[in-house]
Amino acid sequence: MQDTNAGVRRHGEVDADGAENRRVARNRALLLILGILVVGAAIFVPFRFTDHTPPEELTYSAFLETLASEEVAEVTILPGERIRGRWKDVAPRAGGEFVVVYPVARLEGLVERAEDEGVVVRFEAPPNRERFKELLALTLQLLIFGGIGYFVFLNMKGQTSGEVGGKAKSTTTFADVAGTQGAAEELREIVEFLRRPADFAALGARIPKGVLLFGPPGTGKTLLARAVAGEAGVPFFQISGSEVTGFIVGLGAHRIRALFKKARKKGGVIFIDEIDSIGGRRGRNRAHNEDDRTLNQLLVEMDGFSPSEGVVVIGATNRPEDLDPALRRPGRFDRTLIVARPTVAEREAILRLHVERRRIPLAADVDLGRLARLTPGATGADLANLLNEAAIAAVRQRATAVEWRHFEWARDRMLLGKERVGFRAQEQEWRIVAYHEAGHALAGVVACPEDGLHKVTIQPRGQAMGVAHFAPDDDRHLHSKRYLEGQIVKGLGGRAAEETVFGPDHVTGGAESDLVHVNRIARRMIHRLGMGKAAGLLVVDDQAGPLSAEAHAAMDEEVRQLLDRLYARARDIMVTYRPALDALAEALLDRETLEGEEVLDILAAYGVPCARQAA
Repeated sequence: MQDTNAGVRRHGEVDADGAENRRVARNRALLLILGILVVGAAIFVPFRFTDHTPPEELTYSAFLETLASEEVAEVTILPGERIRGRWKDVAPRAGGEFVVVYPVARLEGLVERAEDEGVVVRFEAPPNRERFKELLALTLQLLIFGGIGYFVFLNMKGQTSGEVGGKAKSTTTFADVAGTQGAAEELREIVEFLRRPADFAALGARIPKGVLLFGPPGTGKTLLARAVAGEAGVPFFQISGSEVTGFIVGLGAHRIRALFKKARKKGGVIFIDEIDSIGGRRGRNRAHNEDDRTLNQLLVEMDGFSPSEGVVVIGATNRPEDLDPALRRPGRFDRTLIVARPTVAEREAILRLHVERRRIPLAADVDLGRLARLTPGATGADLANLLNEAAIAAVRQRATAVEWRHFEWARDRMLLGKERVGFRAQEQEWRIVAYHEAGHALAGVVACPEDGLHKVTIQPRGQAMGVAHFAPDDDRHLHSKRYLEGQIVKGLGGRAAEETVFGPDHVTGGAESDLVHVNRIARRMIHRLGMGKAAGLLVVDDQAGPLSAEAHAAMDEEVRQLLDRLYARARDIMVTYRPALDALAEALLDRETLEGEEVLDILAAYGVPCARQAA
């Protein structure tokens, strides 16, 4: 089932101190805002309220008259802007002030006249016009550094309040898990230990402190960890490896200590998703050893608690080769479980579980067993998404139940890509695509009959202008040399059809991805599986060191010979069954999409031996 990363948060499952933590954080934010306001007021308020009653404003003519009448005691001149003066201590203006706008820079005549009347003359320096900008810059600096300081404070102090590795009560049980029965059975022992730790301790049994779950994304590792906690009825602490590390030195180790301290109080399951991000080999990042400090703290914590405390650590990763060996030694993560992709039977069980739990109404023509066979390699998350897409398609068409055609549409979208609506191409290009896909179908039916033909289409999907899709009738884990060679012939069928029909000078780049695919198969056969003649059982082993240049050259030459031989076989199939190739291409040009049975009927009508294994 789907590997869910988010914690299950229901009423009554969140820590009781969650509201208190939020209240403390809110109070800190209010204090920070209040402090910024006080600083701003301290800067601006003195400049805003220092002025008293505004002085009397005079015209220049009136000012000259007051000078002549000897009413002015002193003047202060700001060149080019204004004149500020004070009256003599005589009624009715005793001690008062006045101001005169004086935008003229020349002052010689005015100064001489004032001095002749016995007036004291002063000059005022020009104001600092950059003062406001300086104050604004200072305020911005205070805001920036204050915000950074508050952020660092929260990162250092917030982790002790349970923000990482939140505790919840899991309601998931093994009844909610399908397609991972082997791993689920192994984990039932852990459940019994969490339920009755004293019984195990009485007989001297030591249950593993840690369990590592390996598997591709979406196979249900998180769901299994939840099921362990739910079955045992113990708290569930979930964190992701990326949550632990931070840019502050010592923060990752601090978070690990806080998490284990919480878990020891009442016991429970600690689930660390993406454990490879903190449990990778030490020394891999020589420029920054904070990851090593975090891993060391995790190792110390796993050594520091007793099994009688009722704590089990479950780690999940899809890159087990990156883990540090010290993490996997006995006494830490003692047990390793592989959560593989589900088999056909397990995929069917997953589909039925989703249909039952989500109450999806199915039409009578829906066969979940057939759908499971048509989705080889799909994980629980993929199947959940497939069901959801089919249900969306049914709602879009206003159907009362999900029909088989909806599953077909959802499966094609998942495997082949979304239809490219409005795509246009020249008629000659469509003919090339039709023959290309017909060549794949013909070569696959003849050279690799084990894989059932599901569908052939020249309707553009994703990056491809057409697809010939084959689906094995069951999961295969071992592949014979004949089967692998059949896969190469099938992959080269499109290029061989283009060359046979249009000539070697008119082959196109449509076989680019096909060539990459068949080269990988051929190289694996010769370099890894020992299926070559000249190289024999000599294979490439990265751990044993590189082979000689001569050995590599001989292997590459054998890869080329293998591809040439199988391409010649693909061309022979196209020439031998040319009428069937033409008929299938014309049918594709006429109808765009053909189901597997329809293709087999066309090929059989022209004498092509068909095994009748259409998916």
